[in-house]
Order: sequence, then structure tokens, then C-alpha cells
Amino acid sequence: MANSSDNTSYPPSIHLESRLEKLTPLMKQFPFATVISNYHGKIEVTQAPLVFEEIDGKIYLYGHLAGNNVHGEHLTDAKVTVIFHGPNCYISPNDYATKQLPTWNSLSVHIKGHCQTTKDPDELYRILEMMAEQFEQNSPSDKPNYQILRTEEKTARLINHITGFKIEVADITGRYKLSKDKSTEDIKLAGEKLKSSITLDYDELLALALS
Repeated sequence: MANSSDNTSYPPSIHLESRLEKLTPLMKQFPFATVISNYHGKIEVTQAPLVFEEIDGKIYLYGHLAGNNVHGEHLTDAKVTVIFHGPNCYISPNDYATKQLPTWNSLSVHIKGHCQTTKDPDELYRILEMMAEQFEQNSPSDKPNYQILRTEEKTARLINHITGFKIEVADITGRYKLSKDKSTEDIKLAGEKLKSSITLDYDELLALALS
């Protein structure tokens, strides 16, 4: 479903966001990203939690895959597309104050970059440490934040069974489709609908998945 717009380009510029300070919060809150690459004409897709850091004005993404995931072998010196998926939901005409058509609003960040893999233990530990540090901050608990310890036996074994990767970001664009081509009131109402979709009760879905 699409919104009508005077902008003939696609996606319409009104739905695009390039300011990094507007993009990184979504990447941090929704780090479970889709990594897409092409290997000998075959599209390969893996979902993985990613962290990022900025070095000398360049942005890098880091993650790791299970050592027996063949996608890891094909990410060396590969061009990749990465998508961070934020909240999204259906917007009914009933959600607006004025007469509108149905549409779908969403927040996502699309990235293109160049990937390299690593089996170096020091770099793998660094990736795991960065991931634990960021994700523990997003997981509030009364207990102290978990930290990766290089002396821990389980972690030492894990290092031998994962493939780390680093993506140098060449292009980053937010696709923030938020009914911005509508009236101020309708933008607010669509935003409230999107916000309410994040807090839906997922008990039934989780119970079904675990059954």
C-alpha cells in the first residue's frame, strides 16, 4: 500500500532520513539486522545482532555468525546490504482524522557496505565485548551487567566456533515512512498508532512459537 505524493522519486524524499543522529538510535534499539550478500549469483541472507562504531568519520558494523554457517565463508571481501528493522504497522483510514487510503508505516535503516571476516581471537573477543556492552545496557536488570571474560572457559571454546565480520559502511539511509505527507493532526494520529503497535501483547505468538 502506498501513500500518494507529489514527489515522483522513489522512495519519496519526504520518507528518507540521512542524519546519523536520527538513525543510530534505531540501530541501537533494534540491533537484530538482516545481512544480504550475493555469492556466485545466489542471494544469501542471515539475521544477526550488530553493533557499530565510528572511527575517523567512518562507520563500521560488527557481528558474528556460527562457524558452520556457510554465509560466513562468503562474506569475505563481499559487498553487502544490511537492513535494521524498526517498528511498523498497518494504518487504517479509521486511524486518521481526514479521509485517507490505507497504508503501512515503518522505520528502518538501509546500509550498503564492504564486508571482511575474521577468525583472529583478539578481534573476535573485541566484537563480543562490544556486543555485550551495548546489549546489556538495553537489558535493564537488578544484577550487574554481564561482561565478556577472556579467561572464561565457555567463551574460550566459543571463539573457536564463530566467524566474526566487519562491514565498512559506504551508504546509510533511513526509510522513515510516517505519513509525513498528511496533515499535522493525521501525522500525530498515525504516530500514535505506530507507537501502540510496539506495545502489543505477544504472549499468544510466543506461546505458539514455543509449543
